[in-house]
This record gives sequence, structure tokens and C-alpha cells, in this order.
Amino acid sequence: MRSRTRKVSIKGFLETSFVDWDGHISSVIFLGGCNFRCPFCHNRDLVLHPDKIEDLPLGSVIRTLRKYRIWVDRVVVTGGEPTINPGLSELLRLLKKEGLKVKLDTNGSFPERVKLLVKEGLVDFISMDVKGPIEGYEKWCGVSVNKDSILKTINFLQESCIDYEFRMTVVPLLHSEEDVYETARLLRGSKAFKIQAFRPINTLDPSYSSVPPLPDENLQRIRKKVAEILKQPGIKFTPENSRDVFALMDA
Repeated sequence: MRSRTRKVSIKGFLETSFVDWDGHISSVIFLGGCNFRCPFCHNRDLVLHPDKIEDLPLGSVIRTLRKYRIWVDRVVVTGGEPTINPGLSELLRLLKKEGLKVKLDTNGSFPERVKLLVKEGLVDFISMDVKGPIEGYEKWCGVSVNKDSILKTINFLQESCIDYEFRMTVVPLLHSEEDVYETARLLRGSKAFKIQAFRPINTLDPSYSSVPPLPDENLQRIRKKVAEILKQPGIKFTPENSRDVFALMDA
């Protein structure tokens, strides 16, 4: 019996973006739903109420991608958290059949799913959001988190041949500067670690909409120190040694 293709719920589509894939023009596909509840998230409706957002027809999205193909040869698939969508593989496979390069945004909570997508050649670039130091993940994410899964995805990306970046959004109400530097120490030796400014717009927790972002001079100072930390040799964090390492750091 022929297997049934799983439905892909596309909740948003941006025809052209100059900021979602560094150095390139891309289209952006938004998938609904997320397993995290980060209070500072600026995609509140995608996370909390995806069922209330009308699905965009996949065929219409593909036709638009073909229309812009002369100028746009890559697509960013974001959310929400794309890896919780059961139709993700089918969507990516279709995009690759169109000859498009694919970037996947993820929170890294499902390492085996990320590994499979890479193994099957369905992604060209992965951007993983690292919310902060591992031991405080519940605070950053608003839910209980399997920290070992986060570490496994980090380690997989660091050791794989795929292009990737790690990103952290610095939220003044949640993160201290030391939180950022501790996260940078976790990611030593990585290809890229982007420090992003918090945007107090449409936040999941409405109270965060009144939190002012870091001043630009503070952000630049943090980025400079992070760049220095990333170049330093350090301990490789794995699920097996992470607790011992954190104990040493706290000593």
C-alpha cells in the first residue's frame, strides 16, 4: 500500500528576506507550534495558537518560489519549532527537488531528527538557538527541558560537515552578561555564535514587551568579548561530562 504523505501546516510565508540567511536573499516558510515557551519569543501566535492561523496552500508557496527562482535560490524554514512538525521531511524533500538550498532554524531539542535531516541531505545550513547556559534552561525556555538533548545537538553540529551557526538572544530581564560568556565557553571552537538583540514585539509573555533591549554599545562590547572566548581552547561539553564541568565552574 502506498504510504500517505503527511500534511505540512505552513502558517506564514515571506517571499524575500535580506536578514534571515546572512549574505543571501532568501524566502522564509513559517511552521506553527513549539515545544518551548520562551517568555521573550516574538512569534507568540505561532507558538501558542497555531491552530487559529490559517494554513497556506503548499502548492501556492511552491508556485511563488518558482516565480522568484531567478533571484532567490534558498529558503529558510523556521517557526515555532520546525522539528515538531510531522510533515517537515516531506516539505524539505520537496524544496530540494525544486533545486533550492535550505536553512533550518531549530532549538535543538530533537537531536535524532536533526541528524536524520542532515544524513538525508535535506538541509544545507542549520541555525540553532542556544537559550543560555545549559543549567538554567528551564528558566530561559519556560518548560522542563532535556538538557542532554540540547548538548547532543550542539556536539553533533560541531562535529558534522554541515554549515551551521549558534544564536543567542540576549534579554536584559533574563540574562546577565556572564550568562552570555558562559554560553560562549560552552560553544568554544564552533563555526559561528551570533549574539542577537532582544526585540520587545509581540512577546509570548506580554510583560516582556515593555522590557527595553540592550543598548547597542553594550551589545557590541558583549560581542567583542564573546569573539575572544570562542578562540580560546576549552573543555568539550558532552551529556556525559556536563554535570562534572558545571560543578568545576561553580567551585
